[in-house]
Amino acid sequence: MVANVRKSERVLQREASVDGIAGFSRRQKIIRSRLLWAATLAFMAVAAGAVFESVAAYSGLFDACVAALVVTVGLGGIAFRRERRRPVAFEIGQDGLTTWDREGRSQYRQISGCAQWSDRLLALILVSAKGRSEPLLVPADALAGAGVFRELAVRARRCAQEHL
Repeated sequence: MVANVRKSERVLQREASVDGIAGFSRRQKIIRSRLLWAATLAFMAVAAGAVFESVAAYSGLFDACVAALVVTVGLGGIAFRRERRRPVAFEIGQDGLTTWDREGRSQYRQISGCAQWSDRLLALILVSAKGRSEPLLVPADALAGAGVFRELAVRARRCAQEHL
């Protein structure tokens, strides 16, 4: 009797999990990536240091500090603006992606190029209906799971091969 109850519980759990997969939304959230922010901050530090060293050799420490500060603020503003323009969600389509911005507007774009660095980063070239191409960097730590990243990488490579 107990074995039959346990067996029926497992069958019910399996059916519930299948129903959960059938109702699974293809829309995936993109969160802020620690990897990309660390790389951005490292780039800003190297650029500011290079400007500081270059200007200090000719104009002195005060001018070098001002130049390094200007470079840091400028690059930080660009990085912040780019982060605000980054899509917050996407849905994988047959030959492209539908992306959503912070205001909830969606835009369908075809994937025309793809580059993948191991299981960490995916660089996509998305082409809108107007013909404008725009890069999209998708780090693995910005997605819900490794399965989503793998599926996106496979679809992107297939779509990019069609454009060759």
